[in-house]
Formats: sequence, C-alpha cells, structure tokens
Amino acid sequence: LPSFSFNVTSPDETKRALFNDVAFREAMSLAINRDELNEIAFFGLGTPQTYLGFSPVPDFAAEFVDAGTGYDPDTAMAALDGLGMVDADGDGFRDLPNGEKITLNLQFTTQGIGGEVVELVAQYWSDVGVATTVKEVTPDEYRAAQSANELDVQIWQQGTPVAIALGSSERFVPPYGSYFDHRVGMGWAEWIDSEGASGIEPPQYAMDMIADIDAFQQAVPGSAEAAEIGKRIAKNFADSYLFIGTVNAPAPIYVRNGLKNVPEFQTWSYEYYRTYPYRPTQWFLAEDN
Repeated sequence: LPSFSFNVTSPDETKRALFNDVAFREAMSLAINRDELNEIAFFGLGTPQTYLGFSPVPDFAAEFVDAGTGYDPDTAMAALDGLGMVDADGDGFRDLPNGEKITLNLQFTTQGIGGEVVELVAQYWSDVGVATTVKEVTPDEYRAAQSANELDVQIWQQGTPVAIALGSSERFVPPYGSYFDHRVGMGWAEWIDSEGASGIEPPQYAMDMIADIDAFQQAVPGSAEAAEIGKRIAKNFADSYLFIGTVNAPAPIYVRNGLKNVPEFQTWSYEYYRTYPYRPTQWFLAEDN
C-alpha cells in the first residue's frame, strides 16, 4: 500500500509539534482524492484504503479499512484553520502556527512509489493551502535521508502479511521498518534503544502497539484472542494516521508463455521476495518456445 507519513520526530520543534498532532495528519488524509488517484495512477483497478499494519487486510481489521479515506477538502481546511495554519503573509499558502513558512519537500524514489502518486498527493495538499515541492531521488539518497531523520515526509510502500507479523514485530515498533523500508519515528526508536537516555519519548499509542504486537505473537494464531489483539493494532493505526494510506492496487505479474509450471500468484510481497512461495526453481522453459 503506497503510504505517506509525517516526521513525528523532526529536529524542527515547530514542525514536530504540528506533525505529532493527529488532527493535522487526519486533515492531510482527508485532503487526498483517492478515487481520482485510483483512476489516474492505477487505471481504476485499486481500492482506496487506510494503512492498518497488515496486508492483505485480515477479517479482524476489515471494519477500519475505509477510515479517513473519504475526500473532504472543506473539513481538511477547517481543521488546518483550527490548528492555526493560516496564510499569515498573504502568499496564498498556509504558514506554521508560529507564522513561519512551511513547504513540504516530498522526496521519493520510484522503487518505493509511483511518481504520479506523489505528484497528485502534492497537488491535493497544495489545494488545501499547504505548499509542496516534489523531487525524485535515488533509492540510496532517499534511504540515507530517511534514516538520518532529515525528511519532512516519508514516502514508500508499507504492509505486512499476518504470517510475517507473527514472527517479526519490525513494522509495529519504531521506526516501523528496516533501512530498506518506510521508516518514521527515528527519535522514538533511539529513545527505546537507549532505554530513555536519548531520543524522543514515544506517545502512548506507540507504546501500546509495542505491547500489543508482543501479545499478538504470543496468542494462538487464528484464535479469538489473536483476532481481538490484531483488531486493536489495526484500530491504533487507523486512529493515529501515523501512516496515511492511499490506494491498494494489484501488482501485475507478467509471465512469458514459454515459461511453464508457474502457478497463479496469490501475493506480491517484499517479505516473500516476490516469487519465493511459488518455487521458481521448478519453473522451466518449454523447448518449442
């Protein structure tokens, strides 16, 4: 699921306070026209979806899948007004609550997200008065800046199959991914790793999720207890808008006719290295192709 997140541990304290406000993150989610985004970037084949931690979305999380995905720019602008983000200098764009200018620099790499998705989201945010710029960079540049806590907005695909979540808590604990993934909350991760000696103390919802993913992994898979805990995790993601999901669209799999014994893919996931579950060692090329 292509997702956006705001740097909740930004070194700029004014931006950090704004990015940590759930009302701001919700407003920026409501400003995104996901139906139009789906038509333009995904040929109408996707489904607008919030980010719930798990993908595909399990039954226990299904009720939250649409949370915050409605397009409501008027509500978004009213919320931004309420946060004190007004156009103080008359340049046509909102400023920070303290009057300082803000321009969201959206750096991205096509390895992690389609350029048209970023450009459209940038336009939607500009339409509600938040100035943006878009810059494509290399994957190495992006990852280095992300892990150095230098970005205002993190942009990458995000999602975890339940089977992986049962064995790895990485996507549920700050910074919510490895060096190669979508990371946010680098300062929170530092606080956790240093046992509070440095970094920024995470909010309660982040600490609750750490406890819940531990409990989820200890519960019997598929049990009512596991579903209850998983539902709590999904609701936490939906309520916090820590990751702002866009459109969940199918990833096309192209197979040459001459390549035999290739089953129909049921998942497309980095965690499975795309083809690994489908035993590519047993594929073969027909001699007459």
